Amino acid sequence: MKLTVAVVAYGRYKYLDEAAASIARQTRPPDEVLVFTDNREAVKPVFQKHGVDAEILQEPDLTYCATYARIGEVASGDYVLPLEDDDVFKPEKLERLEPVLKEGRWTFVKHAADFIDAESKPTTWIQQPEEPAVITRENAWQLYRRFPYHIWPSTFAIKTDVLKRHGEILKHMLLHADFAIFTLTLKDGEGFYLPARLTYYRIGEGNSQLITCNELSKVVCTWNKYAYDDDLLLRYASVEEINKIVSYSYISHLVKIYILNTKFNCAFKYKVSYLSFVKKSFTTITKRAYPLRKALLLAWLSPLLGSKRVAEIYYRRLCRSFQNPQDNK
Repeated sequence: MKLTVAVVAYGRYKYLDEAAASIARQTRPPDEVLVFTDNREAVKPVFQKHGVDAEILQEPDLTYCATYARIGEVASGDYVLPLEDDDVFKPEKLERLEPVLKEGRWTFVKHAADFIDAESKPTTWIQQPEEPAVITRENAWQLYRRFPYHIWPSTFAIKTDVLKRHGEILKHMLLHADFAIFTLTLKDGEGFYLPARLTYYRIGEGNSQLITCNELSKVVCTWNKYAYDDDLLLRYASVEEINKIVSYSYISHLVKIYILNTKFNCAFKYKVSYLSFVKKSFTTITKRAYPLRKALLLAWLSPLLGSKRVAEIYYRRLCRSFQNPQDNK
């Protein structure tokens, strides 16, 4: 059993020392360490400092998803364990995961995490399942509705063959890599959730983390890319049970950007007409893949109320939801 740790470090290096140190402290050392970056000179000394023998690949033009396609092409391990530049592996991570991975049954293993803030201090965030779970096509929809098992790549172990097999679709995607990996691995087999907390996941640094209203413009731009990626996945997955999950994610992002793209400017905007939006969202509701929420009704009424007014109403509701999460429906 060979294990590859794949570090992704693009344009952000302030926490990379902690990430590299956590690789060096593994009680079961990785068989291979790959580092994908846009700045070899910035990251190489960090790994040398901690005695980590890493192959550093400078790939500045890859999208985030395409990076995982390249990992699949380059990695020699049976499983890939991603490590984001701002996250930290616990020392026993690889040792604890190896017996599970040696079963050879799983295309994807996810474990739980502890949370740290921007100053690397322990913090709390999302409650995680406390029981192990086998994730299959048949039960994935129900499990996904209870907890987002697709989040936090630094808590994944991915069968390398899956990344190789689906490399072409990943190369065409932009940003929604964790969700793509979750759905594509289920297309090929079964996943496993391990409740052991084997990684420190950092809160407040990612592109999709919405903590205050001031960060909304950044996150709306992320949602545009997610909607584009979900659309590609819907056309590619071609498995009914998986498409239900993808449809939920797609409409969830589509509703938000359809309303808020009027208010925020993004370098990339996923475009959809009103008629297409209504048709897609209505179809997803009739298939019971998405509930009829207030935000969706608001979007449907935008021709009557005016798109700018609808955007302002929804913006205020989102901001209130930071005090009362139940408002964000």
